[in-house]
Amino acid sequence: MNSLLIIDDDVTLLTRLGVQLEEAGYKVDKSSDLSHGAQRFAEARPDLVILDVRSGHDAGWELLERLAAEVPVMVVSSAAREEDVVRALEAGATDHIAKPYRSSELLARLRVRLGTPVAALTPSIAMNASVVGATPATIDTATTSSEPAEAPSPPKRRSEAPETLVDAKVFMTEAEELAMLRTRQLKATPATKPPPDLGGNGGVGNQMRAERMRRHMTLVQVENDLKIRMAYLQAIEDEKYTLLPRGPAALQMIKRYAEHLDVDASSMLEELRTQGFGDVIAPLPALGGHPLPRSLPRSLVITTAVLLALVVGLGAIMFFDPEFFAQLPTFFATLWEQLQQFGS
Repeated sequence: MNSLLIIDDDVTLLTRLGVQLEEAGYKVDKSSDLSHGAQRFAEARPDLVILDVRSGHDAGWELLERLAAEVPVMVVSSAAREEDVVRALEAGATDHIAKPYRSSELLARLRVRLGTPVAALTPSIAMNASVVGATPATIDTATTSSEPAEAPSPPKRRSEAPETLVDAKVFMTEAEELAMLRTRQLKATPATKPPPDLGGNGGVGNQMRAERMRRHMTLVQVENDLKIRMAYLQAIEDEKYTLLPRGPAALQMIKRYAEHLDVDASSMLEELRTQGFGDVIAPLPALGGHPLPRSLPRSLVITTAVLLALVVGLGAIMFFDPEFFAQLPTFFATLWEQLQQFGS
């Protein structure tokens, strides 16, 4: 029985893939940690290794070079860009499959590398052996009896049944694979149909999601390509624009994502501009923004102006007539006497 070692930090996918390969007739060993996977490889010495190079924050690339020098390594990873495929093959990988993948395709490529599993051939081999063992008895009966012996055709038909059951058990339908790989069932839009109405009930986000799934791209891969957070990409696909940052940054994110998928989102961008998503919002004064304008009371302004006028006037008098203030007591005394005489 061919033995396989699967190294992938995605525990859910690791368990599901291990069950599928065991049902296909392979002996499977699994590991979600690179160090433990290298240890299991040294102990079990499998016939082939299935590795995700993105495991351990891209530390799987180093492990690929070490394992590929000893056994065939098949890379099954979301690192599916052209440079990633070339890098994997140059590092020694025998094959590369991009995530999400088709189970039937993976099993077909394993059969090319390792042949048909022994467990899948066991029922048919046992049935053929029983037929071969019964052949001498049939010959003896034919020689001792004058009646012709019947042809043993039914056993051959029964030998084909177990192999058909094994295939039906291993290969799942396309609907089951889509339900397993996606959190929700998406309705694929044929490429020949025109794009949906951008002014309708939010068809652009669904169109972006459908185009991304058609290209077998994950949100993690798009995040690495565009340097946009996965939460913002999910908000764009769900058309929850209130979760995006306010200002021109939101429009720039939607534009870059649409150009990355070759989707026309001009109408949606125009609609968001009319709703004020592209307006620049000034920060608060406490966060480094411009201070708010301040106004002084009108009475304070008038009092300050009068005082300044007096100071300027007195200063001018002291400058041009220094003896003026020395004559002020005499002036006020004379004025007081005149007032008294006028009153009497």
